[in-house]
Amino acid sequence: MIYDAARLPLPARVRADLCVIGSGPGGATAAAAAAEAGLDVVLLEAGPLVTTGEMNQREEEMFPLLYWAAGGRTTVDRAVHVHQGRGVGGSSLHNINLCKRIPPEVRASWKLEHLPPATWDALYDEIEVALSVSRIPSLNRHNELLKRGCEALGWAGGPLHHNRTGCVASGFCEVGCSFDAKNNALKVMVPRLLSRGGDVITHCQALRVLHAGGRVTGVEAAVIDEATRRPLGLVEIEAPRVCVAASATGTPALLIRSEVPDPSGTTGRTLRLHPGVACAGDFDEPVNAWLGIPQSWECTQWLDFAETAEHRSWIIPAFAHPMGLATMIPGHGAAHREIMSRYAHLAVFSAMLHDRTAGVVTPAGDLDVAIDYRPSAEDRRELLFGLAACARLLLAAGARRVYVPGAPAVVLGPGDDPFAKLPADFAAGDIDLTAVHPMSSVAMGDDPRTAAVDSRGRHHHLAGLWVADGSLFPTSIGVPPQISIYALGLHVGRAIAAAG
Repeated sequence: MIYDAARLPLPARVRADLCVIGSGPGGATAAAAAAEAGLDVVLLEAGPLVTTGEMNQREEEMFPLLYWAAGGRTTVDRAVHVHQGRGVGGSSLHNINLCKRIPPEVRASWKLEHLPPATWDALYDEIEVALSVSRIPSLNRHNELLKRGCEALGWAGGPLHHNRTGCVASGFCEVGCSFDAKNNALKVMVPRLLSRGGDVITHCQALRVLHAGGRVTGVEAAVIDEATRRPLGLVEIEAPRVCVAASATGTPALLIRSEVPDPSGTTGRTLRLHPGVACAGDFDEPVNAWLGIPQSWECTQWLDFAETAEHRSWIIPAFAHPMGLATMIPGHGAAHREIMSRYAHLAVFSAMLHDRTAGVVTPAGDLDVAIDYRPSAEDRRELLFGLAACARLLLAAGARRVYVPGAPAVVLGPGDDPFAKLPADFAAGDIDLTAVHPMSSVAMGDDPRTAAVDSRGRHHHLAGLWVADGSLFPTSIGVPPQISIYALGLHVGRAIAAAG
């Protein structure tokens, strides 16, 4: 059953064999796998249950409903926007459905006892069938321009894969799918949990993992009023097993707030954000980039996964709906209006960085998180390189001008060399940075001296505690993490059941 915590008699007490915190790809999959193995599972979600019928494709209504802080979450210095999902299904409700496996060279470098390459491959095979992963069948005009730029420059690129069926190519994926075409956690994994007798409690945000005598005893959670986002009362879940899958920001903040022991000192101190930069090209012919599947082509010319690689930029189209674009383009007044009047003619390319910077996540009170992430000098240089590469692709595809946001903004023409025109460095706030793939904040490792969690997702220092989300990646993975988080959820859920 799915229960709204706001309708429970409070305070409430619930008993289960396993309490899973967070219903995104990791949590929902871990919960389903454990329930299928015979455990009595309750899954907590801080946000609401949002049905397909409620996804009306309006930015001003869907962003507050589907995103933490209505899409306004940032790092503490406000230099990086961090988009994270809420609601039953987590970020799989609003994501663009890209499916890429972690590159083999990255997985091999981790040397994890319980996750050798063969295990990863088996998990991926199973998840890709469950989510009906397939190659994206067509390119819209926006993606055709990236392909054109790659071909003109002789840069490597290719088609992408997704987990959609019945897609009508409406282009509004980031505000939820009105057509129920996303094979996401809500559509695929939550029904598997419910069919095995598991329960989901919405508007129920975990405050602390409860523990005594070296093992977990349950979870204390707040019932959240959706209108005010304030607590209405408490729910206590009694459970001998707890799996935290509250995202790469929520999970470390919860563990720290709960005073979970970690002699390694790594919890919350190894965050990667996979940050992105973007620029816009103005084309003579209409692009209508909001129509069609948003991201179906990638440029991999500058994405190298070697530990000493000079360039680590993954380039994709990244268009925004009108309100989002208006907040990012340069200029004020008439100058801003002039660019917005060209909305139908704009294409936006983004470079996302396979980052090495280690950020820090800490709790901010009982309900929020603080994210401190300041790109290193080498990561700043690579972000600027990726930005220049995007501009070069737009010009090669035929843009008559390219707008590079920043302080100051730069406008490039067909005769300009972006690599020469852009600055050599930037300070916080000078260039718009956006992160949609936080990861690696509770990095798994099989040595308890250097990691809090092992490669089964099992906490080294508190019995009965598990983690099952993107927090577990030992490093940045340099590609979208969605399918890998599903795989980890399956891996961890079965490990919980096997541990007894």
